[in-house]
Amino acid sequence: MARAAGTRFRLEWDTTIKRLAALLSAGAAGVSILSFLAGRGTAGSRAALGAGAAAADVELARLEVTPLADTAFALGDTLPLTALAADARGLALTAAAVHWMSDDSTVAVVDSAGQVVARGPGVTSVTVAAGSRAARARIWVLPRVAQLALEGDSVLRLAEGETRRVSAVARDARGHRIAAPGLQWSTADREIAAVDTSGAVRAVAPGSTTLAAGVEGLLAQSRVEVMPVPTSLALVAGAEQRAAAGQRLGAPITVQVLSRSGRPVPNAVVRFEAGSGGRAEPDSALTDARGFARTAWILGPVPGRQRLAALVAPIDSPFVVLAEADPVPANTRITILSDSLAGRVGAPAAAPVAIQVTDSTGAALADLPVAWTALDGGSFAALDTRTDTLGQARAIWTFGTRAGRQRARVQVGNPRTVPPLRLAATVRPAPPVAVRLVGGGGQRAAAGMPLARPVVLEAVDSFGNPVAGAAIRLTTPAGGAADSLVETGPDGQASVRWTLSVTAGPTSLVARLAGSKAALEIPATAEPAAPAKLRFAPAPPTGIAGQSLSKPVQVTVTDRFGNPVPEVAVTFQPSAGRVSPLRAVTDERGVATTRWTLGFSAGKQNLIAQVKATRVRVGLSVTVRAPAAKAKPASAAPAAVRPRPEPVRSPLGTVVP
Repeated sequence: MARAAGTRFRLEWDTTIKRLAALLSAGAAGVSILSFLAGRGTAGSRAALGAGAAAADVELARLEVTPLADTAFALGDTLPLTALAADARGLALTAAAVHWMSDDSTVAVVDSAGQVVARGPGVTSVTVAAGSRAARARIWVLPRVAQLALEGDSVLRLAEGETRRVSAVARDARGHRIAAPGLQWSTADREIAAVDTSGAVRAVAPGSTTLAAGVEGLLAQSRVEVMPVPTSLALVAGAEQRAAAGQRLGAPITVQVLSRSGRPVPNAVVRFEAGSGGRAEPDSALTDARGFARTAWILGPVPGRQRLAALVAPIDSPFVVLAEADPVPANTRITILSDSLAGRVGAPAAAPVAIQVTDSTGAALADLPVAWTALDGGSFAALDTRTDTLGQARAIWTFGTRAGRQRARVQVGNPRTVPPLRLAATVRPAPPVAVRLVGGGGQRAAAGMPLARPVVLEAVDSFGNPVAGAAIRLTTPAGGAADSLVETGPDGQASVRWTLSVTAGPTSLVARLAGSKAALEIPATAEPAAPAKLRFAPAPPTGIAGQSLSKPVQVTVTDRFGNPVPEVAVTFQPSAGRVSPLRAVTDERGVATTRWTLGFSAGKQNLIAQVKATRVRVGLSVTVRAPAAKAKPASAAPAAVRPRPEPVRSPLGTVVP
C-alpha cells in the first residue's frame, strides 16, 4: 500500500508542476511550489510539507526553473522566475538554499526571489543554483517602440541648398528612450526637400512639404519650409542696347533674381550702379513676385562701351550689363594712317591698314567699335575690333582675286549715324601660271597656207587674271611656221599668225609660258591643197581581148605636197573596150577605182584618167592578146560570122578593136 501511495503522490506532483508552469508562462504571479501546494490543502501537500520541514538535510536530487524562457518588451518590465527543488522521490524541498544570477546585468538583473528586471535590449541567461544543482532560463529584452517624435521645432526652416540632420526620439511603453532600428524617413515632395536614411534633410527648392519618420506602425511628422536664397542674377530685357553718348537707353534694364534651383526670388533688394558718368533711375529696386527688378539707364557723355552693375545680397560679385555709347557725328573725326594701299591678288597688303578716331579737338576716342568690310572680294583680319587708348585700330587687308581697283569700307560706331570711311587699293595680278586660248582655235586651211584668222592667246595667273608682259613660247610639232616667242600686251593677250604645215590632217600649235612645262595645245586642220598629180596603182601589164583586167584599176590623186586629195571626181577614157564607172570620186585616201573591160583587138590598149575640170591627167597602157583558139568538132556547123565592132574614138586617136 505504501508503494501505491508513493506512486499516486508522484503523479499528483508531476501534474501540479505542469499546471504551475502553465500558470507562470501565462503571466500569473510567481509563487513557490510549497505555498502553492499548501493552498491546495491536499493530503499529498501536507505530507510533503511535513516531510520537508522534518528533513531539511534531505539530499537535493532535482532543481528546475520556470518558465524556461520569457521576453520583456519595455525597459523596467519585471519577469518572475520560480525555482523547483525536489529530492530523489520527487518530494519538494522547502529548506533548500537557492542562489539567482544573471549572465549580463546590462540586459537584465535578478533578485533573490527570482524577480527579473529588464535593463537593456539584448538576450541573457538567468541561473538558479542549489547545492550541486543548477537550472537556467533564457531572457530576451526586446523593447518595443510605443511613442515616436521628431526633435526640434514643429516647423523645420531651411535655406535652399542647406542640409540639416534631424533626429527621431523613440520611447517604449514605460517612457524609456530606446533605439528604433528600421526607422524609415521620407518627404511628401522630393522636389522641395529630400531626406536620406540617416535623417539628413536637404533643401532642394523653395516651397513647403512634410517630413515623416516611421517605425513599427508609428509615424512622426514635421513641417519643412525651404526659403529661397538669391544665388544669381539674369538679364531679362534691355541687352545690347545703344544710344548716343549722354542719352537715355530706349528700353529699361530688367534683371531677375534667381535662387539656386533657378526659381525667382521675390522681395530682394537690387542696387544699380552706372559707370562712365552715367546714372540709373532708380538706383535700387525691390524684386516683384517673378523676381524682376527694373531701372532706366542714362549713359555717360564719353562714347564707347559703358557698364551698369546690378548687386543683390548675399551674392558677392555684381552682374554687369553692357551698352554702347555711340559717338556724335559732329564731334567725330576718322583718319586713315596708311600711306598707300597696293598689293597682289589673293595676298595680304604689305602693311596693316590703320585708322585713328578723334573728336573735334583732336582728343583720341577709345573703345569705339570698328567694322572692316571688303567690297570687292577678299577679307579683313581685324587686329583691333575697337579703338585703343590712342583712338587707333588696325586690320590686315587680304585682297580679292580680281586684279585692278579694289574697295573697302571702315565703319566706326553706329552705321545709322556715323558715315563710313571708304578705302581703295590698286591690286596687280599674280605671276602667270597658264596660257588660255581667246580665239582662233579649230580653224581649217590648205596645207602650207596661213590660217584665215590669227590665234589669240592670253597669259593668266592662278585666279584667271590676264597678265601683261608674259613671255609665251610657241612650237608646232608637225612643222609649220609660227612666231617662236611672243609677249602679252597690256591686256595680257598676244596675237599669233600661224601657217600650217604641208602635211594634211589634224595639227596643233603648242603654247607654254617661258620656263613652264604646262602647255596649251591649239588644234587646227591642214586640208589637202588642189589636185596636182595623178598616179595609177600597179596594174596587170597584159590582158585578154574582150575580157576585164584581172583586178580593178585604181588611181590616186595628190596635191603638190603629195597629200591624197579626197572627194575629187576622176573620169576614165579607154582607147578600146569600156570602163565602169566612167566617173569615180576619190575616197579619203585619194583613190578612185574603176573596172576596165578590154577591147577585142590584140595589141596595145590605153586608159586615160583625168581630174575633172583640171588639166591633171595620166595614162595607162596594157598589152592585149587574142584569146586561145578552141578545137572545132567534125560535125560542127560553121561558126557564125561575128560582126565587126565599130571603131572606138579616144583622145589619143581612133582605135579599131
